[in-house]
Amino acid sequence: MNTHRFVWGSLALLLVLLVGSACGQAAPAAPPDPTALEKTDVTMRFQWIPQWQFAGYIVAKQKGYYDEVGLNVTLNGGGPEFPTKTLVASGAEDFGTAWVDSMYTSRVQDVNLVAVATLLQANPTAYMVHADAGISTPNDFAGKTVAVFYGGGVETEYLAMLRNTNTDRSQINEVPGEFNLEPFLSRRVDVWPVYATDQPHTVRTMGYDIDLIFARDYGVVMQGDVLFATQEFIAKHPNTVRAFVHASLRGWEWAINNPEEAVQLILAYNPQLDADQLRFEAAETIPLLRYGAGTRCVGYNDPEGWASQEQLLREMGTLPEPIPFEAVANNTFVEEYYRTQGIDCAASAEQ
Repeated sequence: MNTHRFVWGSLALLLVLLVGSACGQAAPAAPPDPTALEKTDVTMRFQWIPQWQFAGYIVAKQKGYYDEVGLNVTLNGGGPEFPTKTLVASGAEDFGTAWVDSMYTSRVQDVNLVAVATLLQANPTAYMVHADAGISTPNDFAGKTVAVFYGGGVETEYLAMLRNTNTDRSQINEVPGEFNLEPFLSRRVDVWPVYATDQPHTVRTMGYDIDLIFARDYGVVMQGDVLFATQEFIAKHPNTVRAFVHASLRGWEWAINNPEEAVQLILAYNPQLDADQLRFEAAETIPLLRYGAGTRCVGYNDPEGWASQEQLLREMGTLPEPIPFEAVANNTFVEEYYRTQGIDCAASAEQ
């Protein structure tokens, strides 16, 4: 959804050259190290470019956490041309990131995607308006032109927010959202959905005075990014999934506790980014990671939160019938990780 993001993919190539000779004869091969881990190749696809939104995975890669558990991980950037759900479902990628709602909608399409961690316990969408436009609540959308990204979680959240505030949709001039902020900046569109974790900083840096409206302030809390794989991959490779999830959570904890250092690691990984933009993104993303169930267990798939979202999707007509939590989320690996620290995520979520 981010209008200033660009599609970026990371490809890695390792060339190993073995040279050994003495007096015209090859040196004897060294015996294998019995303590060396056999590396398992793993691929992951982000839904956007490598930035602070994916800090935990980049940290785990850069600091060698994946290597320590025997994984040779390739992190691939994404964008509209790289649909993570399709790539993971086809087997082209092992893991991907997407929103919670897409786990449910994929199941409706008979695609068995399962979240093994929920990172953003509240999604980062906000509705951006010019500060002098006289728009401070969803009720003020009446008589205004509002951009809508149809067909996904952003639309569901938007419609639920209108419902909760008794805003008459028929009084709103809706136009399709696009990957270009110019209609908003030129004031041809009054309200524009954005990722609050980065786009507001970009617009303010350009000299515009803007305000943000959040659906969660009106009782609509939809979760954001999850780490997912196919049900089949999880069943066939549980040890790989366990190692990847545990190393990723370790990376996320480090990034949260060391946001500036994480910025530097991300810049080293993707030098095209801007340090100040990443700092803003870190400051806005960490509260979403620590929201609700993430207060004690970053990455926990909160059954209550998922159930609320499933109910909302049914109420808004996105899901034709109930889908149980266990069909779309698996807490085994996150709970194992925190159990080693003496933390019961299920108990903390109930408090």
